[in-house]
Amino acid sequence: MRVSLLGPKGTFSEEAANKFFKQKKIVYKEEIHDIFNDVLNENSKFGVVPIENSLEGPVGITLDLFLKFDLKIYSEIILDIKHNMLGIKNTNLEDIKEITSHPQALAQCKKFIKNAGFTTKNCLSTADAAKNIFLAGDDTIAAIGSITTAKIYNLIVLEESIQDEDFNQTRFIILSKQDNIQTGADKTSVIFTLPDKPGALYDALGSFVKERINLVKIESRPSRKGLGDYIFFVDFLGHRHDQRVKNGLKSLKNKVTYIKLLGSYPSLKPD
Repeated sequence: MRVSLLGPKGTFSEEAANKFFKQKKIVYKEEIHDIFNDVLNENSKFGVVPIENSLEGPVGITLDLFLKFDLKIYSEIILDIKHNMLGIKNTNLEDIKEITSHPQALAQCKKFIKNAGFTTKNCLSTADAAKNIFLAGDDTIAAIGSITTAKIYNLIVLEESIQDEDFNQTRFIILSKQDNIQTGADKTSVIFTLPDKPGALYDALGSFVKERINLVKIESRPSRKGLGDYIFFVDFLGHRHDQRVKNGLKSLKNKVTYIKLLGSYPSLKPD
């Protein structure tokens, strides 16, 4: 079973995949767009991408790509994230001038970085940052990554758990061309746009209230068509085959200008 995810070897995406899949062949990709493309073109059966973090909120690129790709959410994975400052062997902490990692990882450690006075550099993934400093052999540059990543790229841990808060989790989703079966403890995700009139969002959300459907997340993203024009991403409890969900979605469809069902899948609770 081929599974596409952010590479190179040692990313948090790979840890998430290892948590879910027992048997798989991993295909490493440089960008989230490439993962969506792999699944759409059936080069991989599944893709693993981050969608939100407990410190930094939604991963915008993942949300935006659902507008361009006709893919579903098959499942979700919640992973505890511990960020560490990594360097090449024999590095002294006081010699570090720059720290490099994926933008999300840098953002999750911004207090530590600011207090240390480091400059920052973006990389495609935490593992990409670790690989780069290993190949460069520069003891003035550190990377942010996991303990596993440090072992893979023969790096040392200069500082442990440098994220802004001890509680730091990332929610990953599994992309597929189909969503999942009913389990009785499910979640459904949709995206929609609204007509330009007073109370449009209130009316739309009323579709869920009427059916006593529990909303667990609502996000808005710019539509890129103009200021004040937004796309809404909503997660709610229930499966699309549940009668109450069917009723709610039917009502919602009559109150929005565009709706796309991203799928139903087993719901996980944060640890």
